[in-house]
Amino acid sequence: MIRPSAILLAALIAAAPLSQAAAQDRGGRGDRDRGGNRSEQVRPERRQISVAEAQGIARSRARDTDEYIGYVGTRGDQYVFRFKRNGQLFDIAVSMTGR
Repeated sequence: MIRPSAILLAALIAAAPLSQAAAQDRGGRGDRDRGGNRSEQVRPERRQISVAEAQGIARSRARDTDEYIGYVGTRGDQYVFRFKRNGQLFDIAVSMTGR
């Protein structure tokens, strides 16, 4: 009677850590399979710059302009600023990541 109980107890103890490891392993594979391109998962997200930082970049790109008109808004993933040179208006777009 003691021997079958001991064998059953040993089997339960041995099976418990294996089932946890298998569950963790399955979750890892599922995440990779659903994610598609692995490089996208590893790559950290880029920091989005503020409108004020983007305005500074736009002004530095438009040094030979007559006048800064103002912030126009966004176009996709870019901030857009309007300037005036020789009576003509033009826009300078700055990526939200600062590039």
